[in-house]
Amino acid sequence: MDSALLEIKGLHTSFNTFDGRVRAVDGVDLTVHAGKTLCVVGESGCGKSVTARSILRLVEDSGSVDAGTITWHGGDEPFDILSLDAKDRRLAKLRGGDIGMIFQEPMASLLPLRTIGAQLVETIRIHTGMGRRAARERAIELLGQVGIPKPHERIDAYPFQLSGGMCQRAMIAIALCANPSLLIADEPTTALDVTTQARILDLIRSLQAEHRMAVMFITHDLGVVAELADEVAVMYLGRVVERAAVDELFADPKHPYTKALLASVPVLGRDRGRDLPTIPGAVPNPLHRPSGCSFHPRCAEAVAGTCDVEAPPEVDFDGRTAECVLYADREGAAA
Repeated sequence: MDSALLEIKGLHTSFNTFDGRVRAVDGVDLTVHAGKTLCVVGESGCGKSVTARSILRLVEDSGSVDAGTITWHGGDEPFDILSLDAKDRRLAKLRGGDIGMIFQEPMASLLPLRTIGAQLVETIRIHTGMGRRAARERAIELLGQVGIPKPHERIDAYPFQLSGGMCQRAMIAIALCANPSLLIADEPTTALDVTTQARILDLIRSLQAEHRMAVMFITHDLGVVAELADEVAVMYLGRVVERAAVDELFADPKHPYTKALLASVPVLGRDRGRDLPTIPGAVPNPLHRPSGCSFHPRCAEAVAGTCDVEAPPEVDFDGRTAECVLYADREGAAA
């Protein structure tokens, strides 16, 4: 495994709501390795996007990062992103420079009253110091690189004049304009047709190989995970419940939640005539978290008197981890 580029330890992020304080991220530990792809997978509302936004300190005004460290190893000296002052130049350099981000909804992320080119040129100039003419030439080059036809014409188009797939490609161009060491892709294929999805995934994979960048890919699609990931982190209700290399995770899932997710994926020709397995119930309200293991109300392997009382330990399986009491007696388990 290559060296760590980004390390997240004990991350807690919460939000004020009318009903109370909500813990969206509840002690997340993650590591992104240089040149590798980490897929963060889980149901909607499990904290994937909030974790990504916390890295760049882009949490909404109603929220805050309450604890933890996010260490960046991509510069001359490692530093904790969360310890930086809001006006620190290192933070400005990270956002869109060392770390590029593709947001989930391109139509909501792009400014509707400015052309694609104006937004791209501005980002290029901020992070590279290019003149306006050189930045425009670079913008046209980037639009062509991400597969937008006739980039010299499309550069003057407004977001509403482009399709969803084209807007997503424009977002990718903006994220890549400063040749980042890490690309964070927050469900970049959501709401796109399957053909466009495949093209976006192929594009990200080819750009990663070309620029040798790391990718943190956020998704709920296990098919995408199998295709892209080197490592996988499975999240549930704000916590990472299992971490493993992609082949290990699919071949031998440890956590009951991971097993249930994989069992619910339809496979052509398998179990014809039977109902598709589902996970009973729904994700609990984060304001009213279950005691003990947060997954125990929906878990087919829950141990009464233990899972509903005790927080599960994180168990190490020779480099991969799972939070589950089923393995609590395994040597090396850490509370």
